[in-house]
Amino acid sequence: MLLHYLKVAVRQMLKYKSHQLISALCLAVGIICFSYVWLFVDMINEVFELPNYDRRVSLHLIQENRHFSDYSPNEILRLQDELKPLGVEGVAAGTYATEGEVEFIDDEGRVMPYIARYNRTNAYNFTYYGMSVQGLKSELRPYDVVLSASFARKVFGQKNPVGCKLRLVGDDKESEVFQVVGVADGDYLGHQQIDCFFSLMLRPDEICSAQVGVFLPERMDYPTFAQQLQKIVWQRKEGSVALSSRLIDTDRGQLWLTETLVLVVASLILLSGMINFLKFIFQIFFIRQRELVLRKCMGSGLRGLYALLASEVFLMLTLSFLLSLALSEILLTAMDGRWPADFPVLSMGDAYPVQGGVYFSTLAAGLLAACFPIARLRRGTLYGSLQSAHRKHTFRNWMIGLQLFISMFFLGGILLINMLWNETFFSGYMPLTPTEQQRIAVLPLNRHYIRKHIDPVLNEVRRMPEVEELTSFDFPGRASGATLMNYKCKDGNVKAVYMQSGHPDYFAFFHIPMEGKAVAPEAGNQIYVSRRFKQFLDEEGNEGTVRLEDVDYQIAGVYEALFDETTIDRDYFIGSVFLPSANVRCYLIQINEHISASDFLKKLTAVCRRFVPETLPLDIHLLTEDDVSKENIALMRLGMSILAIVSLLLVVLSIYSSISLDTLGRQKEVAIRKINGAKPADIFLLFAKVYLYIFAAAYVLAYALVFIIGIYNFEIDPRIECVRSWQWPVQLLVLMSVLLAVVTGWKIWQVMRLNPAEVVKTE
Repeated sequence: MLLHYLKVAVRQMLKYKSHQLISALCLAVGIICFSYVWLFVDMINEVFELPNYDRRVSLHLIQENRHFSDYSPNEILRLQDELKPLGVEGVAAGTYATEGEVEFIDDEGRVMPYIARYNRTNAYNFTYYGMSVQGLKSELRPYDVVLSASFARKVFGQKNPVGCKLRLVGDDKESEVFQVVGVADGDYLGHQQIDCFFSLMLRPDEICSAQVGVFLPERMDYPTFAQQLQKIVWQRKEGSVALSSRLIDTDRGQLWLTETLVLVVASLILLSGMINFLKFIFQIFFIRQRELVLRKCMGSGLRGLYALLASEVFLMLTLSFLLSLALSEILLTAMDGRWPADFPVLSMGDAYPVQGGVYFSTLAAGLLAACFPIARLRRGTLYGSLQSAHRKHTFRNWMIGLQLFISMFFLGGILLINMLWNETFFSGYMPLTPTEQQRIAVLPLNRHYIRKHIDPVLNEVRRMPEVEELTSFDFPGRASGATLMNYKCKDGNVKAVYMQSGHPDYFAFFHIPMEGKAVAPEAGNQIYVSRRFKQFLDEEGNEGTVRLEDVDYQIAGVYEALFDETTIDRDYFIGSVFLPSANVRCYLIQINEHISASDFLKKLTAVCRRFVPETLPLDIHLLTEDDVSKENIALMRLGMSILAIVSLLLVVLSIYSSISLDTLGRQKEVAIRKINGAKPADIFLLFAKVYLYIFAAAYVLAYALVFIIGIYNFEIDPRIECVRSWQWPVQLLVLMSVLLAVVTGWKIWQVMRLNPAEVVKTE
């Protein structure tokens, strides 16, 4: 009998195959969305699964002026000795991770360079974070290094790296050689991914920014322990420092709330897809009411009817699950190598079990929800099904309203966030057109080998017929990046200006208007200022000079603004400056407009590869790809837009199926009304009135929620004005109104043109 029900379910799926497939696809996207957010939250929660997490205490040094101070390794040793009488078994300390080049030296003297993230740590730090180290028997000596298991496999494969030598490239003491003494079973300390763990005692007297923590003694509560710490005061040359502590477990509640909100937002897509799926299944089920009542009259019991509906639910949810697996594989394959640097990369092996769990959960919910239409059929009779009057569809309307609210919430949030990003990140001064930006290649000197051989590389680049112009600047990272310098106003307040440095032909290269004299790159105490900063200096009474960071500079010229400089008015930001510099950390190369930029990048990469080993990545790219933060924001914008499109698609399907069934089931009523003189406006209101009520209620609730969340997050920042703007609410209203009009208008227009005579003929 079960096989018969499955056959009937397959026939029903094929009868409405287009709607079924789209509903299954939207539900599959909901499954993927919720599963990946769950995985991301679970990865963050891994730190809470560390042993004795509720006993972890972080320790900080506080100066007399109440500012935080950093430790030196010798002070950490001293701290460990002073805490032993309190029952503290050890002090864990590790600096924050940084990225650089390391060179491994094999027994034959061959050098293998790699990019690695490394920090300085002590041996107890591994125990503190629940990591075991193979080969490490004691405290790390100054020239010891431990490799993470993943990095050791990357460099050495299955070979044991213990005993191998390496050195840091570009370090102040590049001649120092370190020896690998162990391999850690993981590569994360807290949330930091680390490849090489050097000894904290490498620079024993150097103040370093480190995370320091201990376990709370077994027989001591935190308030007592904190009181004991307050008694520890050290004397330094610059004054005394005292200990301050914080129980790390106190952060759990706030993080749990944040994670819950993230999961709730992700579950909205899954919920919307589930609602659309179940509503469609149940509506089709009720359309077949006569068939179901006939089955009941012919002896089919409630169990049989439930098995029939459950079979359809099972097949559709299984199809959605299989689609989610296929989409996951496509998504992960497409995103391979495109994730942001600090973004935790998810694997298919991690995603599939979670998607399976979501599938079984939705299946259980769907089978439970299938009891509802069966309960309504419990007292159904053939006569009642033939004579049944029009129902108000209260449950259906509530579900449509919920879906509309979810879609408006996502769409309104995206409109607001896009305005926020445009206001804060994408409003910079752009003298180059997008086409011109796509013809500028960026060659950063962020590798020791490329810096060492830059002269022969540039000689070949200048001879390339594709190259029109070349300039350099002295700023690590991206061309649109800048650092801050302080300017002390006459009233004593300190303001900030953006600073960038490089060759003075920077302005001509970027087509930035500049008034003043050209100075040599090595000219000392010469500076260019932006027009905005110059106006501020004029108001201050400065003439020809400016004092920044306690250094006097002579103003050599005034330019419009730095490339990509933001124009937002800020109390602490009053303009920008450009310092001529002979130092070079990056080259910008303008490509001929008749040459393919991608082909030139390949050619430039081939030139650099003659001097840079394959083990070192080359970060050669176009100027349009230069800002990593903007790339990450664009990636987030794409993800959120996909969620909004999915939620809108769900609403479109839901409303379209509902209005289709409404107009189909009330054709006789429309014919009678038209015979009695009903006007087209009356017919329009007959069908559209309920959707207008639902739309108005959903819009007000969605607008209020987005506005409250926006005010809550940005009311303390006077720079953010878009939250209170009228633009995003109007855009949301217009977009959703047009969408609703298009979805419902066609079917209502069709039923308004209905010929009553044709309806009578079909009766």
